[in-house]
Amino acid sequence: MRQYLCGWIGSSARWSSRRPLAALLSVLLFSAGCQFFAQRSGIPTNYNLPLTVQLRMDPSIAAASVEYRNACGQAVAVPIHDALQKQLKKRLVQVFERVQVEAGASAGVPDGVVDVALGFREVNLFVPRKANKSYPATVTLGFDFSYTDYQGVVLHSKKLQSAATGEVEARADTCDISGLDKVAQEAIATVVEGVAQQLGTATKIREQAQFKKTGRMGGVQPRPAQSAVPAEAALPIVPVVPAAAAQPGEVSPTFASPATPPVETPSATTKLSFRTIIRDDNQNHVLEQQEVFSVEFEVKNEGAGVAQAVEIDLSGHAAIVGGLKTPVSLGVLQPGEVRRVAVEGKVGVVSNVEQAELICALRASPNVELPAAKKFFVAIRPERIDAVEVLSVDVDQLPKMNGKSAQSHAVGIAIGVGAFRDSTMPARKFAAHDAEVMGGYFKRILGIPSQQVKVVIDNQGLKDDLIEVFEQWLPKQSASQQTAYIYISGRAVVDQETGAVSLLPYDGSMTAANRIFSLARLQRALTRASLKQAVLMLDLSLEPSPGSVPSRAVPPQWSQQDTEGDKDRLMLMVGNSAVQEAQAYQPGQHGLFTYFLLKGLRGAADLDKNGTVLTGELCAYVHGQVDAVTRTQSGTAQQTLCLPPPGEFSPLRGIPVTKVH
Repeated sequence: MRQYLCGWIGSSARWSSRRPLAALLSVLLFSAGCQFFAQRSGIPTNYNLPLTVQLRMDPSIAAASVEYRNACGQAVAVPIHDALQKQLKKRLVQVFERVQVEAGASAGVPDGVVDVALGFREVNLFVPRKANKSYPATVTLGFDFSYTDYQGVVLHSKKLQSAATGEVEARADTCDISGLDKVAQEAIATVVEGVAQQLGTATKIREQAQFKKTGRMGGVQPRPAQSAVPAEAALPIVPVVPAAAAQPGEVSPTFASPATPPVETPSATTKLSFRTIIRDDNQNHVLEQQEVFSVEFEVKNEGAGVAQAVEIDLSGHAAIVGGLKTPVSLGVLQPGEVRRVAVEGKVGVVSNVEQAELICALRASPNVELPAAKKFFVAIRPERIDAVEVLSVDVDQLPKMNGKSAQSHAVGIAIGVGAFRDSTMPARKFAAHDAEVMGGYFKRILGIPSQQVKVVIDNQGLKDDLIEVFEQWLPKQSASQQTAYIYISGRAVVDQETGAVSLLPYDGSMTAANRIFSLARLQRALTRASLKQAVLMLDLSLEPSPGSVPSRAVPPQWSQQDTEGDKDRLMLMVGNSAVQEAQAYQPGQHGLFTYFLLKGLRGAADLDKNGTVLTGELCAYVHGQVDAVTRTQSGTAQQTLCLPPPGEFSPLRGIPVTKVH
């Protein structure tokens, strides 16, 4: 998973980074070994560390480019190498006293070396056709970088990513698009600013700078004469240490005084994991000024060695960490030992409603493999205001089983096909992850037994697999009093003459009618199954059928004529009702419709506050949220659809889906 709040490494937790799309460039979150960075201010900080460093840029930077497909489906590369090199040189000069780009005897021996390599890069852009239209685009860039001192000791190492979102323009008379270079420039500036902030604030680098300036730093061995150390021998190329295997943000140097006996390092390696949860006093998931809260930790030594000097470091927004004791010392953890500790605090002064961050990181002796630091966001405000939207709930964190809402006779099917056998078919970001999380919700929040939940993702979603699920597996699970919940995320094609909607399986093709799975066929399968009712939730990007004439196109038909008689048994929740790309919600790491669907199931959709989320409430909540976010993101709302519609009396709109704690 990509999003983390203090949970077991590789999982997520109760509160996390969920924010409006308009604030996408304010996103910071951690993934395994990698920090997502976004610049908080347009004014760069000059650190002016009295150090001379050599900047070594990996060949990946000299040849850097990002690729996308234009309106004709052709691959286009946008070069970014010049901008990357220019930004790195310009920004590092504001961090260090002197920056050398070329090594040589005349340049002297630098105090350290900054190695930078281009890592992850991605363009999230889909332009379906030639048209005079603008489309949202996101460029994500990653850097692997490290700082090595003159002795060859890595003082700081990090993997950093940043994303920038903007709009590109397409025209009806050309395949080309314009504007992506500006989005890429913003992503470059943001990630380079992150590098500068990391290097400028790293404790060990600043300690080295302080020692050079004053000659005083407890226990630091004086630096040998520069002339006695050849430049190439003194500054070996040190590969970047993966952040997940190093202390978050830093790798401690080995400074030691000759008079001080060396510290014995445990020989057996081991591994730590931890999880954390925040508990606010009034339990509304928002921290208010002067409210008492606690941060609870559970740390486990999962390896065979002894973990020494274990401590928890907390950092982030001053209103949160200002009242917390940090670091929290845990001492020694034996193999297999679990240590639990809670730290209480009180929220400080809060001037405005905002999203605040809290960073949880472990530190320990060198023999310990540490989990990546976990960062999450929580809504804070000056005082309690019921109208504030709580955006800090991490939808990927599954709560404890709610026995009161258990639906032991229900059936759940979650399908997410975002990758396709046909490489020319655009991928659907987050589709597989959407389905995996929804499958967990079916089991944990709705209380459907595991054996009655089916999850199908990517290459498991061949057409034959869909036939097997709906026409063979489902009838065996069904009973006359059962409710079936079906969720599908992916792509679909709309017949522009009839409006018929057909799902594109993993082996599907836009041009082969025998490789698609029609929505009508799915609905017929639901009709034949012995079900009391079914709720069908669709998060689909819709493509027009090949060769269609836009002026004569028929809009998507969701209730097929041959299943009209079954409308009293089937409820439809459609996240995108027009022929267009369904938007992703980058801060939530889900499809936009899916993110708010999950959040609604957790309780946000309990509009009348009676403790139960009904299907009608869920539809209304998701519609409002998707409409608001898409208008903010692109200026054009993504139209959701509920059938039966609001205002129409139907028992299908009164199905109790979840109970709220």
